[in-house]
Amino acid sequence: MRKILLSGWLILFCAHMVLAQDRIEAPNLSVGDKWVSTDGTTIAVIGVDENSYKVKFQTETLWLERSTLNRISPVEGKKPRAYKGAQRRLLNFPLTIGKSWKDNYMTQLKWEDERTELLAGHSMGDETQIFESYRVLGWEDVQVEAGHFRAMKIEYKREWSSPNTGPREGKAWYWYCPEVKNFVKLHYDRSQIWTQVHDTELQSFSLAELYH
Repeated sequence: MRKILLSGWLILFCAHMVLAQDRIEAPNLSVGDKWVSTDGTTIAVIGVDENSYKVKFQTETLWLERSTLNRISPVEGKKPRAYKGAQRRLLNFPLTIGKSWKDNYMTQLKWEDERTELLAGHSMGDETQIFESYRVLGWEDVQVEAGHFRAMKIEYKREWSSPNTGPREGKAWYWYCPEVKNFVKLHYDRSQIWTQVHDTELQSFSLAELYH
């Protein structure tokens, strides 16, 4: 009987460990956390309060919700406005294998977009609704310039329909690593919509908690 009870306890314990490994909560970020990618992109945490993080993404600074890391609003001016752009819910914590979620937003072509193919087929000033979907695929071992990591692979799909070109879509895959508290690799399919973005991987990172 004791062996049976012990075996049962081990089964429950092991099951709990597996579930714990397959669920990733939002990371605790600190001012000074910084990530640099091979394409030159730099991301840095520059502020923290009770409910959000202030994060600088190369040319823009955003407030992110602490519990999900969803993008709340741009940091600009005195009156905050809701973030309504691409990948608003890119990391929608907690992450679990098989979890999926969706989002959408409206975008309007500007004159500088005339040189790109991202929304080809639309006229200047057209408003287009972009649909995004995400799905957590599972764990993978990833070797990048910054090192070797175990990361959760996320599939991202963007799609829309144009009256001139019909439906368009493209997929990308992102690898999130809890140890790094960020993505370590980004890969885009070579579809018609990813003409202005390139694959990249983590080159270096520094976390403030490692130095305290």
